[in-house]
Amino acid sequence: MSVSLDSKYIIDGVPRDLTPAEILAGVSGKAPSPAQGTVVDETIDPGLGPLLLDPSKTDEYLEAVAAAPGRRLSVPFAGPCTRGRIAETLIDSMLRAGNFKLDDLSLTAKWSCNPDKVGDMAAFYASVEAAADYIDTLGVSLRRYGCETGGFDARFATPFSGAPAIVPGTFDPDPESWIVYVPFDTSDYRLGGSLLSQAVAPDWGIAPQIDDPDYFMDCFEVLREFAEDGILVSARAVGAGGLANAARLMSSAGVGAGIDISDVLRAKGETDPVRILFSEIPGALFQIRDSDFDYIDAEMLLQDIAFYPLGHPSGEGLRLRSGAASGIQNILESLINYGQS
Repeated sequence: MSVSLDSKYIIDGVPRDLTPAEILAGVSGKAPSPAQGTVVDETIDPGLGPLLLDPSKTDEYLEAVAAAPGRRLSVPFAGPCTRGRIAETLIDSMLRAGNFKLDDLSLTAKWSCNPDKVGDMAAFYASVEAAADYIDTLGVSLRRYGCETGGFDARFATPFSGAPAIVPGTFDPDPESWIVYVPFDTSDYRLGGSLLSQAVAPDWGIAPQIDDPDYFMDCFEVLREFAEDGILVSARAVGAGGLANAARLMSSAGVGAGIDISDVLRAKGETDPVRILFSEIPGALFQIRDSDFDYIDAEMLLQDIAFYPLGHPSGEGLRLRSGAASGIQNILESLINYGQS
């Protein structure tokens, strides 16, 4: 399907100057082929307004996310979702074996889209633009890319994506240890394009913008050092399904956690705990020993990185809680037991 990469595009009646291959040339070093043909398409707009969900149904939402067969990039939110997918891929690699820093990494990308479906090609073009810009500002490179026929999506990997993890992905039972959350972007928490949105209200809402690469780089550098130095007892990238799903995946039959997001709500000036729990702001959820807490605190302060202690492991399943900032939402507490991580 190289014609899609090498074609000129007219989107919403406006001709675009560059082919997708020409856009990607700046981060891949691959010389584009001469333009072949023209693709005409229009963007698909999301439903108007934010996606509002019921905080009392958090357990149902987490079950829906857990049962989802997988996700594809949202067509209306192709740009921000692409940046989020790239960030999640890099954070996952950060927790894997290998001798590298962020600017040593390279990405492979594989897009899929349906030329006969209205909106797919416009979404593909927006995804390519977002990927090239984000990859460039992060200082990584695009090693290889391609496009095939299928439902709209984009997948990314690094040479270390399949390497062994250097940090366990499930909680250690130490009840004195701390569970800590670090978002790798300063975007507002929104649900558009998320796995939860696709499960309960597809193509609705507002997506997080994921547009602070400098902050991402600072977070990556610090957390990579923690991982290499053995400071992290357990860790997982926060991506698909958001913070709540990362906590679910880190829980096991014998070790759960009490997760309290009150501090995140207050820091972000947010009143909706569902957004904090399920928005797909890229980040990391990790566990540290109590004896390392002061060191982590000092390093985060030095680098001006926001981090949020959420609680401790427990044998009581996964418990999600917030003392919400609004008068209507005083307490959210969901007790969810999963036999397997």
